[in-house]
Amino acid sequence: MSVITSHVMTSWSEIKTLQTDWNPLLEQSDADNIFLTWEWMESWKDTCFADTKLLFIVLKENNKPIAIAPFYIQPYQLLKTLTYQVLRFAGDQGIGSEYSNFIVRKQDSVNLKQQLWQTLLAKQTSSHWDLIWYTNVSSWTTGGQSLITSLQQTPELRLASREVDFANTSLKSLSLSLLPELSKSLRTNIKQTQGYLSKLGEWQVSYCEDPVLLDKSLQQLFELHNLRWQRTGLKGSFQRRPEMATFYQDFTRKALHRGWLRLAELTCDDKTQAVQIGYVYRGQFFALQEGFNPDFQKGTGQVLRYHVMQRCIQEGLTDYDFLGQYTNHKRRWLAKQRNGQHLLIWPNKLKNTLFNFFTIWPTGKYLKPVRLNK
Repeated sequence: MSVITSHVMTSWSEIKTLQTDWNPLLEQSDADNIFLTWEWMESWKDTCFADTKLLFIVLKENNKPIAIAPFYIQPYQLLKTLTYQVLRFAGDQGIGSEYSNFIVRKQDSVNLKQQLWQTLLAKQTSSHWDLIWYTNVSSWTTGGQSLITSLQQTPELRLASREVDFANTSLKSLSLSLLPELSKSLRTNIKQTQGYLSKLGEWQVSYCEDPVLLDKSLQQLFELHNLRWQRTGLKGSFQRRPEMATFYQDFTRKALHRGWLRLAELTCDDKTQAVQIGYVYRGQFFALQEGFNPDFQKGTGQVLRYHVMQRCIQEGLTDYDFLGQYTNHKRRWLAKQRNGQHLLIWPNKLKNTLFNFFTIWPTGKYLKPVRLNK
């Protein structure tokens, strides 16, 4: 009879022993997405939080991993006085990660996820943490539903949830021409901008497929993204979070090698005017970041997105996933709203009494993260 054993891993050297089995386990799971791949996790660890305290819970059967819960420990302070050790999902901040979930054998999904929660509650593990802040759960999916069900079946854990919105465009019924599907104003904008570009000279949309040119293309992305936000008086993502740029430089090389990377550039007279980066995984396109020259023709970014969407349709992809936040801009690109959840989870112990009576989120003015050493 097979026996399932639980393992608590706190060092990267231990966790690296999972590398060979990680992606095969993920690919058959009910939560398979690019943000849970070994490559994504490894790049996050190597570039963003080298000194972070890790807490990975692993279940094994016959010495083979069948369930993985990847966390790190982030200290928080309540009212600048009481310190809480908060478990956060590995890779959940600073790099654009979405759709957090446990990676488990699919046929036992709910049961194995519940066993992971129980291992976190065990004496050997529970002393490491006080709260769990679990973000961006795709609760419309089978994997998201099984995660929440497993929590509901773990009575020792209490739960508060907050809705968070995502945006996704289904490509299944769209024609390659795409334009007739869009609103009249967006169609007009794309046509007029393409006409203007043609008058300026030669223009094209190309994709970076050469590792030698990757750094140059990324630098164009960083510069145009930052320039766009500077014109509004704000800092862009790569300025506010320098670790994001470092992560991109590391992960994109792995993604290019795996065939996941889609780094598109619109050039006019040999000068890059707009860039968009995304990844193709399991038949879906995930749009991560974009940048365009705010001093150039308005609408150039729209033209680039149009051509990227066309290529997605040509490739036979099922979805163009805008990821977090549903906005009017995304709606114009035929996106539909999806509702996911942020979860605050805690065991019933004296230190957590306030959470039983008050809604205190780790994003408000009362409970704030203590800055980690980078």
